[in-house]
Amino acid sequence: MTSVLRWWVKNPIAANLSMVALVVAGLLSYFFAVEKEPFPMVKQPIMDIRMSWPGAGPKDIEEQILIRFEQALKSVEDVKSITSVAREGSASVRVEGKESVDKRQFADSVREKINAVNSLPGDADRPRVSERVNRQEMMRIALHGNADRQTLNRLAVQIQNEIAALPLISTVRLEGANKEEVSIEISEQKMRLYNLSFDDIATAIRNSSLNSSSGMIRDDAGSLQLTIRSRAEHQQQFEDIVLRRSANGATLYLGDVADVKYDVQEARNRSVFDGEQAVLIEVMNADYMNIVKMSASVEEYLAEKRRQLPPTLKLTLWENWNDSYQSRLSTILNSATSGLILVFILLMLFLQRTVALWVSVGIGVAFAASFALLPSVDVSLNMLSLFAFLMVIGIVVDDAIVIGESIHLANESGLEGDEAAIKGVSEVAKPVLFGVLTTMVVFAPMAFLPGSTAEYTRSISLVVVLALAFSLFEALLILPSHLRHLKSKPTAAQPSVFSRLQMRIANGMQYVANFVYGRFIVWLLAHKYGVITAFIGMLLISMSLLNNNYVQQSFMPQISGDKIRLMVTLPANTSYERTEQVLQQINRGSEQLIDEVEASGGELVEHVYNQVWGTRVMSELKLVGAEQRAMTIEQASDTLQALIGDIPDAEEIEFRSSMNTSSPKISFRIRSNDTDALRLALDDLKHHLTKYQGINLVRDSMDKGSTEMVFALKPGAEQLGITLRDVSKQVKQAYFGQEVDRLATWTGDVRVKVRYSKQERESIDTLQHMRIRTKDGREIPLLSVVDVSERPGVQRIYRRDGEKVATLRAEYGGTDQYSVNRDIRDNFIPEWQKRHPEVKFGSGDRGQERDDFIATVMRLEGLALLVSYMLMAIAFRSYMQPLLILSAVPFAFMGAIAGHLLHGTVYSMFSMLGILAAAGVVINDNLVLVDAINRLRAKGQSAVDAVIAAGKLRFRPIVLTSLTTFIGLLPMMWANSVQAKFLVPMVVSLAYGVLLATVITLVFVPCLYVASLEVRDLWRQFQASDYYPLGNKSNDL
Repeated sequence: MTSVLRWWVKNPIAANLSMVALVVAGLLSYFFAVEKEPFPMVKQPIMDIRMSWPGAGPKDIEEQILIRFEQALKSVEDVKSITSVAREGSASVRVEGKESVDKRQFADSVREKINAVNSLPGDADRPRVSERVNRQEMMRIALHGNADRQTLNRLAVQIQNEIAALPLISTVRLEGANKEEVSIEISEQKMRLYNLSFDDIATAIRNSSLNSSSGMIRDDAGSLQLTIRSRAEHQQQFEDIVLRRSANGATLYLGDVADVKYDVQEARNRSVFDGEQAVLIEVMNADYMNIVKMSASVEEYLAEKRRQLPPTLKLTLWENWNDSYQSRLSTILNSATSGLILVFILLMLFLQRTVALWVSVGIGVAFAASFALLPSVDVSLNMLSLFAFLMVIGIVVDDAIVIGESIHLANESGLEGDEAAIKGVSEVAKPVLFGVLTTMVVFAPMAFLPGSTAEYTRSISLVVVLALAFSLFEALLILPSHLRHLKSKPTAAQPSVFSRLQMRIANGMQYVANFVYGRFIVWLLAHKYGVITAFIGMLLISMSLLNNNYVQQSFMPQISGDKIRLMVTLPANTSYERTEQVLQQINRGSEQLIDEVEASGGELVEHVYNQVWGTRVMSELKLVGAEQRAMTIEQASDTLQALIGDIPDAEEIEFRSSMNTSSPKISFRIRSNDTDALRLALDDLKHHLTKYQGINLVRDSMDKGSTEMVFALKPGAEQLGITLRDVSKQVKQAYFGQEVDRLATWTGDVRVKVRYSKQERESIDTLQHMRIRTKDGREIPLLSVVDVSERPGVQRIYRRDGEKVATLRAEYGGTDQYSVNRDIRDNFIPEWQKRHPEVKFGSGDRGQERDDFIATVMRLEGLALLVSYMLMAIAFRSYMQPLLILSAVPFAFMGAIAGHLLHGTVYSMFSMLGILAAAGVVINDNLVLVDAINRLRAKGQSAVDAVIAAGKLRFRPIVLTSLTTFIGLLPMMWANSVQAKFLVPMVVSLAYGVLLATVITLVFVPCLYVASLEVRDLWRQFQASDYYPLGNKSNDL
C-alpha cells in the first residue's frame, strides 16, 4: 500500500485532475441525470386483480370469485401475501410478492393463473390483472364553479387529456367525476299496459342500434365498403327506436313508453371545493421524476387554460408538491450549509489553515462524486437522500482529520514535503481504511430492510456508503498530495491575530490531552473495574428507560403535513339526507375554526374540499404555510375535532394531519373461515380492549352492511314455469338495470341501461306491484310466487391468505401503547385463544411491519458486526482485539437515549438507524486508538504506558472527529421545519451517540483493554504456574 500512497503523493497532477473530474461528474449528474422528488418512490412487487359483477352482493362475490382466485394463486411462487376484498358489485385481490422476486416473472405467473380460471359468473366482467405502478402525486388541481355535473365532467376530462400530453407527465386522474350513462327508464305500469318485458326492450335496442361492417365490393372501378350505421348515440335517436309495429301500421317507439336520460351516473357522490361543485384533477408520475420541471410545465398550462375558461368556472392549483419539495430542500440545504460552516470553523480553530481548507474541500469532492453515481444506484435527490448528505458531513471528515493530523505530526517531528506526507498517511492508512470499511458495513444493511420503509432507509444507506467510499479515496490519495507543502512553523515574522488564537487553542488542547486527560486516565486505569461496572450499569439504566416508556415510542414517526383530513364512515343503510346533515355539521365546525382564527388576526385555512360518496363523508382543509399559521396543524386538528362535536351514528371517524398514512396505535388482526366464530372472537377482544384507560375510537372491519332481502320460491311456483333464476334476473333488471350497449365517446365508455324509473327503484312498495314474466307471456305478481325475508348484510368481506380476516383498531391517548399491546398479548390472548381455538391471532399491518423490521435489523446488523469483526481481525491479526473494539458498540445506545430524553424526542425506527450510524463512528474511533496502542507497544512500551501515551497522542483527532459530527448535525437538530421533524430522532441518536463515543473511546476502551490483559494473565496463571507480568511487552491480545 505504501508504494501506491507514495505514487499519488509524488504525482499531484493525477490528484488534482481526479478531484476536478469527480466534481464535474457530480455537477453534470445533478443538473441532467438525478431524479428530483419529495420522497423516494416505494417499489414493491404487487399485482392487482379487479373484477366487476354488477348487482352482486359481497357474499356471492366471495364464494364465486375470490375463493376461486385464491385457489388459482396458491401455485404462484414467492408470494408474500394475498389480500382480497369483496364489495357490492366488485372484487379486488392484491398479490404481494417477496422483495427478492423477479417482478416480470412474478407478474406473468399471476396473469397466467388468473386467466386460466374458467368457472367465473357468466354475467360478470372479465378480470383485469395489472401490475401496480408506483405513482407519486405531484399536483392536485380543482376545477370548480357554477356549472352542471355533465359540463364539469366533460371539461375535466378534456383538461385531463391535455395535461397528460405535457412532457414528463405520465398519469392524470380525476377524483369526484361521475361517468356518463344513458338510462332508459320504464315503469311497471307502462310495461303491463303495452305487454312488454325488459328482454323485449333490450332486444329491440340491440336489433336497431348498431354499427356493423358487412364486407366489401371490389370491381374495376375500385372498392366499396358495405356498412350499417344506425347506432343510437343521442337521446332523440334512442327515443326513435321502434319497439313494435302492429298490423294496422301503428308504431310503438321507445320514447312512447320510456324516459331516456343521457346524464352522469346516478350516485350519492359529489365534490365541493370552496363551496362550489368541483372535480379534482390529480397529476402523478411513475417513471422519471423531476418535480421542478413538471411543476413548471403544468403551471404554464394552467395559466393559459384559465384564459380560455368561461367566467363561471375556475382552475385552482390547491396542492403542489414542488412547493413542499422546495421548502424541505431549503431547510436541509440551510442546515447542511450551516453545518459545513460550523465544521470549517472548528477545523480552522484546531488545525492549521491549510489542513482545515483541504479537509473541507474533501467534503465537497466526496459529495460531488456521490452525486455522480446516484442515478447508477437508482437513488433520487429526495428529502431522505439530502438528509443523508447532511448526516454524513461530520463523518466523512473523520478520516481526513486523522490523516491531516498525522501528516502535521510528521512535520512536527522534522520531516518535510513528500516524505512527511508519505509517512503521515502511511502510519494511519490501516486504521483509516478499516475504520471506513466497518462504518460502511454497519450502514449497508439499511439498504436491505423490508416493507414500506425499504426505499426510505435504502436512500440513506446508499448515500452514506457512497460518500464514505469517496471520502476514503480523497483522504488517502488526494489529500496527502495537497498537504505535501505543509509547514511546521508559521512563515510570517509576526503571527496574525487568528494565528495566535489558533496557537492558543492548539496549546490548550495539547495541555488538556497531556495533563488533564493524562492524569485522569492514570486514575481511571487504577479503578478500571469500577469504571467498567459503571458503564454497564448506565447501559442497563438506558435500556430500562426505554422499556418502561420513559422515552416515548412510535415505530413510524408522523410527518407533519399541510392539510387536515377528516373521514367519517356512516352505516350502510344511512339515508342521503343524514349523510348531508353530517357534511353540514363538519362544514359548520370548519367555518367556526376559520372565523375564530381570522377574528384574532391570524391565518390558517387556505381551501376547503369536501367529498361525499355513498355513506362516506370526507373533508380536507388545506392550511397556509407553516410559518404563517396561527397555530400548529396538530392544534388545529384537535380544535376542529372539538368544534365538530360528536357524530353518534358514525361507524368510524378518522382525523389525519400527517403526510404519511396515519395508522392506529392499537391494531390486531384475527383470522378464521367461520364467520360466526370470527364475530364472537372479535367482540370478545373488543370488549377487553375498552377496559384500558385512554382507549378511544375502537372500530372493526366487520361492519354491518345494508339489510338483505332474501327471495325464496313458494311451493308450486315452479309449476307456473318460474325458477329462481327467472326471479333473480328480472329483479336485477328492474332495480340494477340491464346493460344493452356501450357507447365509445371521447370521455370514455357510456353504458346504456334499461330499468325501472328512479322513483320506483327507491321504493320498497314497488315489489308489491312487480310482475314476473314467464316464457309463454304470462305476468304473475312477484309476491305471489316468492317469500321475502330480511337478514343483516355486510358491506365488505376481507380475506387474507385464504381465510376471512377481521381487524380491530383503536386510538390510544397515552404514551405507553407498547405496554398495552404487550399486556394484551401476554396476559389476555392466551386465555382468549382457549375460548376461540378456531380463530388465529396476529398483529395489524403496522405491528407486523414493525416486528419484521426489528427482526431484519437484528439479523442484518448481526451479520454486519460479524463482517466488521472479520475485517478488524485481518487488520490487527488478532482474534481478541476486534472483540474489544466491538464491545464498546452497545454503549452508543446510552448517548441516543440521553439525547431523546433531553430533547423530548419520540423514539422511532429512525432512532434505531441513528444508533447504528453512531456505532460505526464508535468503531472508527476505537480502531484509531487501538492501532496507536499496538504501534507503541511494538516499540517496546508496556501495555499500561502504551494505553496512556496512545490516549494522549490520539486525544485531539478523536475529540475533533466527534465534535465535527456533532456540530455538523446541530442545525438540523434545532431546525424549525415541521416537515423535517420526523428525521430529528435519527439526528439525535447519531449526534449524542457520537458525542458519547468520545467518552467510550477515551475512557471505557482503555480500561477494558488493560482489564482484558489482566484477566488473560490470571487465566494463564490459573492454567500454569508461570505468571507473565502485565508490563511485559510480549503480552499481545
